[in-house]
Amino acid sequence: MDRRRFIGGGIGGGLMLGTPGLAWQVRFRNLSFETKPEIERPQPGRPHAGKVLAAVQPHSDDIALFAAGTVLKLRREGYRVYLIRTTNDEAKGTGSTPAEIVLNNERDNREVGRRLGAEKVFDLGYRSRYWNDASYVELRARLVHLFRLLKVDTVICDDPWAHYEENPDHAVTGRCVHDACLLAGDAMTFPEHFEAGLEPYAVKERYYITMRGGRNW
Repeated sequence: MDRRRFIGGGIGGGLMLGTPGLAWQVRFRNLSFETKPEIERPQPGRPHAGKVLAAVQPHSDDIALFAAGTVLKLRREGYRVYLIRTTNDEAKGTGSTPAEIVLNNERDNREVGRRLGAEKVFDLGYRSRYWNDASYVELRARLVHLFRLLKVDTVICDDPWAHYEENPDHAVTGRCVHDACLLAGDAMTFPEHFEAGLEPYAVKERYYITMRGGRNW
């Protein structure tokens, strides 16, 4: 079944019955059908010189598998790159104990950062798969701090609206990054940062990664 057309038909039926407030939904649906995918080609020279890119991932292999080419393209075009990993990666990888897995994934993550040309790698260390025990506001605040500190112009991260995302590491990371992009530019958010010499700095561009439409464990 084509779910978008099925849902769209229901919206259209609502309009015919006089249901208010749905016209914008029909216009949005039609726009989604008409919009063509855009392929971003390599640009000559260094058109992004001076800009900062933050590649944010929950696990050490996410950017490497799904966005390494984009990161390398943007770096060649002038971006300075920083790699941010939100979890300790204890739930998957090589090793006979969680401690060995954490250590091996940390080494892998630093190697990914080296190969991507990242100027620095940040590991935030939240327990993988235990996000219900972590503070959403705390992670968001730490990301706002980093975005202001590094003066991040562009991020690459998980799509915060990915359909059927079952892995909490990806879902929470994407949503926190999305919120932090806006809040980093808000002078009323975490004003204590300004006492440390930071300034509001909103993220201007975002690349969202969608792993797949189902289980990605």
